[in-house]
Amino acid sequence: MRDTNPLQPIASVLIALILLAAPISTAAQDGPPSAQPTPGPDSTVRVVSLPFSDTFESTDTWLSHGAWAFDTQTAYEGGAWRLDASWRQKESILEYRGLIDLNGTLGAQLMFRQLGMLPTSDLITVDVSLDGGQSWVLVDQQIGVAANEWALHTVDLARFRGQVIRLRLRVSTGIAMVNEPGEVPLLPAYAIDNLTIQYRLPEEVEPPEGPGLPGTLAGLHLTLGADPGGVLDLIEKLRKSGVTLGTLKGTTGTEDLLNEVAEISPETVIVYRSLLTPWGEIDCPDHSKSPISEAQVWMHGLSSFWDEVDADYYEIMNECFAAIEGNHGRSIPMDWLAQFSIEAMRIANEQGRCLLLFSFAGGTPEIHEFAQLTPVFEYALNNPCRSGRYHGIALHSYSGDPGELVSDSNDWLGYRHRRFLAEIVRQLPAAVEIPVYLTEAGPGNGYVQFSCEDIVRDILQYTDRLKPDTYIKGFHLWTLGWSALDLTPCLGLIGDALASYYAGR
Repeated sequence: MRDTNPLQPIASVLIALILLAAPISTAAQDGPPSAQPTPGPDSTVRVVSLPFSDTFESTDTWLSHGAWAFDTQTAYEGGAWRLDASWRQKESILEYRGLIDLNGTLGAQLMFRQLGMLPTSDLITVDVSLDGGQSWVLVDQQIGVAANEWALHTVDLARFRGQVIRLRLRVSTGIAMVNEPGEVPLLPAYAIDNLTIQYRLPEEVEPPEGPGLPGTLAGLHLTLGADPGGVLDLIEKLRKSGVTLGTLKGTTGTEDLLNEVAEISPETVIVYRSLLTPWGEIDCPDHSKSPISEAQVWMHGLSSFWDEVDADYYEIMNECFAAIEGNHGRSIPMDWLAQFSIEAMRIANEQGRCLLLFSFAGGTPEIHEFAQLTPVFEYALNNPCRSGRYHGIALHSYSGDPGELVSDSNDWLGYRHRRFLAEIVRQLPAAVEIPVYLTEAGPGNGYVQFSCEDIVRDILQYTDRLKPDTYIKGFHLWTLGWSALDLTPCLGLIGDALASYYAGR
């Protein structure tokens, strides 16, 4: 979480100067900059479904009027829309070009980042239209803004569930503020970035599990040889700061450490994957056999290994759908995987276990293929693995670029889950209730060493940018153990950074 500057007047001036640094129109002093040309009516209006996000990488999807200007210099990331609020007593509108479909069984919420200083004479509103823009309904308003850092603003759209809407943001500037003698003048400015609309879970969907410390979204991935001392020291440091490690995944050889963490930090969600099976080290079931019979054999075969860990979730396979045949196992057909997963959940319920399913490698499968797994989500929703908990989904997330942080990646790799869930939610809106864990996550392609400073920056940025994706319950940073990529030397910095982030320092 970014620091808050206590020197408010100085910060106000600096923020305004930064926001106003980009080139603006040289229009006459008694009026706003000339509005950007507005295209004529388009016979084809784009309709988007939820979850919807726009990081403002271009001006193609928004119509701007008044003092709004596209800005790539002072954005939260990539591009942003910046308002020159020095033009007083003017109205400026930023309107999404298309329609947004809010159909589904759940309500929606709008979230965007905002930065700037606007006096209380200024009004910032979010408006919705149900008739294609002929008339507008005000759904949210802010009277002035004092945000000297990028802050998240949330607007409840639940009342429009089932509707197809148009959306706009409107800023109305009032009279110029008169400063008292000796007072530092407030230079008004405003900017927005990273707009998303997500389904909002009802409060009763995931009730609190009881008293305990809140957990971090970031977790750790352990392999054979992981240093227990480093992991336990990190958890102790976090707990002293009022938070705990949100999730911890381990594979064969880490059973004792996982059980110890479950004892000292009961809030930490433990995920376990056995590398061993009765048939050797095999990642994937045999899809040449019946999915029902293979699920029965696979589940009963893993059961004795799983008994070694009292985990919250058991990851059932590993990267069994590969872009290239033979890479991490054999590619499993989606219809076979759906039947296998449903039978596996049925057996897990009999055993009293919760599963994490799929564990797709980064960049796989194709988006339309993932939608074929909708029946798995339906079964999971109707057959919880225990009271208050559903079976979940495991995905792997890397940037794919050896020099890029996963948090700086795109919707095709580091944020691919958004495209997956969009396909499922179109058919089954309640699917957003199913928890998703990114059980391998990290910068690059998983084979390149990054500095501890870059690792820390990646963790904090990824935590921040995953917040709108409420179904993401945690990610496991790759990796600790006997590996050239062992992150044990970074645990001190990681613990300090997470403690400060959640403390708001």
